[in-house]
Amino acid sequence: METLKQHLVQVTIAGRNVTADVTPYLSQVGYNDKEEAESDDIALIFDDAEGRWQQGWYPQQGDTLTVTIGSPEAPLACGLFEIDEIELELAPDQVTVKGIAAAVTRALRTRNSKAFEKQTLRQIAQYFATKHGLRLTGDETELQRIEVDRKTQERQTDLSFLAGLGSEYDIVFSVRGDQLIFIDRDALDAQPEVLTFAREELSKGRFIDKTSQTYGEASVASREMKTNSVHRWTYTPAVVENQKGTLSKEVWQGETTATTSAQAQAQARAGLRNNNRDKVTGSITVPGNVRLVAGINIRLTGVGAFSGKWHVISSSHTVNNADGYVTTATIRRIGA
Repeated sequence: METLKQHLVQVTIAGRNVTADVTPYLSQVGYNDKEEAESDDIALIFDDAEGRWQQGWYPQQGDTLTVTIGSPEAPLACGLFEIDEIELELAPDQVTVKGIAAAVTRALRTRNSKAFEKQTLRQIAQYFATKHGLRLTGDETELQRIEVDRKTQERQTDLSFLAGLGSEYDIVFSVRGDQLIFIDRDALDAQPEVLTFAREELSKGRFIDKTSQTYGEASVASREMKTNSVHRWTYTPAVVENQKGTLSKEVWQGETTATTSAQAQAQARAGLRNNNRDKVTGSITVPGNVRLVAGINIRLTGVGAFSGKWHVISSSHTVNNADGYVTTATIRRIGA
């Protein structure tokens, strides 16, 4: 158990530090960190030949769970989770305890319906922050001040509604602790790189550059039912920085209910960027790194045309006795 012990700092269940008790039975910790839309999750796998986890140690669904990995000098606090699933596998007996981020409460995961009229994106975000007792964070931008005539949440969870709204306008919504983070993707991409990985530092790497389903400009249209007339708005990017490869000359076309040019242009731009964002994607695996988390920007060197600035969409941190501590990140190229 020495390999896992080296990288396990602390485990608490229902507020009680159980690290010393559970470590002898723990065979793997897996933590998934996601930038938006989905809840972070964690899984602890225990060898249970003695049946402890099936009897007296059986956790309660809804109990809180925290895990810290790395080292006392450089810890990664994975966050506060709520136990939501317990799995028993026989021969040999193995119990898996799974948790989802406690910040993504049941209320956020409950389906609701609500109509928003004549409100800015920022005001809509503030409504959900206030509703769930969260603090809205993120610098206010011109994009966030766009007024939406009408937007309806129809039997959607608040989290999925926010994710859809964000996708429509190229904004990231994320719940972290007591914060509802509301930030333009441009602002995320503009942040400096916090880590650099040379080719020889990668245990594994996979990179994909595609031209299918990429577009050179975007167009959105709305139809006026009374007059049967069509209003169309087109967005063409003025400059594509750090372009690697060639985008298609095709035009992405979408529908909109926008009634103002600012709203329609923002949706056309978001449609173009959402489709082109995955032009160059990849994944890297490195020896465990507590700083390689979702939402940061990194730089890769020594990988030819794939060298450059990348954004981390999600990361997985796994600790077990076979492989030690390993971090895998899903990434997308910035400026591609």
